[in-house]
Formats: sequence, structure tokens, C-alpha cells
Amino acid sequence: MDICLCDISAIEAMRSSGMLLPELLERPRSSQLEGCGIPGGVELEDLLAGTGVRTSPVHLMVANGGSTYGRPGVVRHRRAHALPRGSLVRVGRGVLAAGPELALCQVAARDDHDLVDVAQLAYELCGTYLLDQDPNSWKGFVNNGVSATSVAKLLRFLESSCGEYGAPLVRKALGYVRDGSHSPMETVLALLLGLPRSVGGLGIKGISMNRHVRGLDRKIDVALEAYKAGLEYKGRAYHTIEQSARDDRRQNEIVGSGWTILNVWHEDLANDHLFSVLVDSLFKIMGRRYVANDRFLVRQEILRRRLLR
Repeated sequence: MDICLCDISAIEAMRSSGMLLPELLERPRSSQLEGCGIPGGVELEDLLAGTGVRTSPVHLMVANGGSTYGRPGVVRHRRAHALPRGSLVRVGRGVLAAGPELALCQVAARDDHDLVDVAQLAYELCGTYLLDQDPNSWKGFVNNGVSATSVAKLLRFLESSCGEYGAPLVRKALGYVRDGSHSPMETVLALLLGLPRSVGGLGIKGISMNRHVRGLDRKIDVALEAYKAGLEYKGRAYHTIEQSARDDRRQNEIVGSGWTILNVWHEDLANDHLFSVLVDSLFKIMGRRYVANDRFLVRQEILRRRLLR
């Protein structure tokens, strides 16, 4: 008997693939759940071993009328209607998983996920990194050079899906998501800038991620093309002298091509005063007045704390 991981369990399996993601995404896809069930005890443990699924309960999808005997630590997802073509990926022997497009919709249907959560996860799936689930990971994520999906692929999936419950929230979130983020902190920065003011974002339009600078072999982490302004995420304030020197020379080339660049350290996002200074500087570059009342500042602080946790 096969099993089919879905919801957050499918996301965890994808994250555990790490550098193997390119090979995983090239495997033939399926849309058939026949033969997938929920085996008992040892058989289920054997199938889950090596998938990278860490969160309990594990989420498994079965066809309507398939084997769905209750098992401790398992949430059953009955599929009453056909799956969109190619929405399942084989991640191991006897193990299928919802692909990134379907899994995102399933996560979006959960009561514990809202616009911010779905947009942050979509940025990850449309970026070139996946979170590292190893608790001993020093970096916290793995760069794999490819994206699990893209905004365009997600939109096509939404057009072909058969009434996925999370589809409306995914569609809304994609309005604030851009392809090509290289790290979780680039994603945090982009969301703080781009999310609507109703959830604490700055509502800035026209963001692009890791934009190539014409005529240079350089990229800007978060670019605002209309203003020729860019933000470069530097990390925490403990870079080596050599790394800082490389970053400075890189920035000199970008500035020399006519862009205005703001360096952003982790402390600029975590500290209330420093974040306010950063936002004021950005709005001055944009030639706009930054207006924020007390109610908005509370929403903004809550958003920052959520994204930086």
C-alpha cells in the first residue's frame, strides 16, 4: 500500500529534499490516488522514514472510498473529486506527496494560516531556498538553485484546480509574492515592504527580487524599478572584513549604474527605531511622504514580530 503525503506534511517532505529538489521536481508526476491508503503501525513508520516529515500528526490523502482506517497520529484527507493533472510527486518508494501547488492550497485552507502565512510560504516555494528542518542547522535554510514552483505556475494551477478550499487565499496572497527570493530574510524584507497596510505592510508596489542590473553581473536583493532604488540585506552585524569589503565593492558598481541602495541589517528590521529610520529613508528616495498613525504602527510591529520569529 502506498501513502500520499499532503498539507504541511508534503511541505516538510519537500524541505527535507534540500539540494535534491531539482531531481525530485524532474520525476514524473501523477494525479492518481488509487492504491494510496493509511497502513498500520510498522508499515506506516517504514514508509515515513526518510521522508523528512517531523510534525505530528502526519497528513495523508486518500481517494474517496479508499482505505481510511483510523490511525493515531494521522489526519486523513479524503479526496472526493479528481486531482488536477500532475499534482502529485513521487518522493520515495511507496510514497507520493502533493506537489508544491496543491500543498500550498491545502495549507491555505487551514484555520491556523492567514494571508501573511500563505504569502511567506509562497515566497519560499517560489524562491531558491527551502527552510532546513534540522534543529542543528546553523543557517536555517538550504539554497538549491531552483524554485519548487513559481507565481505563474501557481496561477495556472488555480485555474485548473477543482474547487480547492484554500485557492481564494492563495490567489490573494500571490498578489504580494514575487519569484526569486534567495533567503528567508529577503522574503521578510519584501513582505514588510509589499504587504498591504491592513496587515502592517507598507503597501509598496513594483517590487522585484534579485533583479539583474543592466550591463553588470550584479543583482539587487529587493528592487523598486520605478524609483531605481534597491535594498540589500546584509544579515547580522558580524560579517568579516573580507566579506564586507566584497559587498561594498559590489554595491559601488550598482550605485555607479544609477541606483540608490539602502543596506539593511537584521537589527534594522528587529529594532523599532532603526526600522522607522529605514522606512523614512526609503520613502525619501521614493519622493513620498510616510504617514503612519498609532493603529498602523501597532499592526506593523505585530507583522515584524511574526515574520522575524
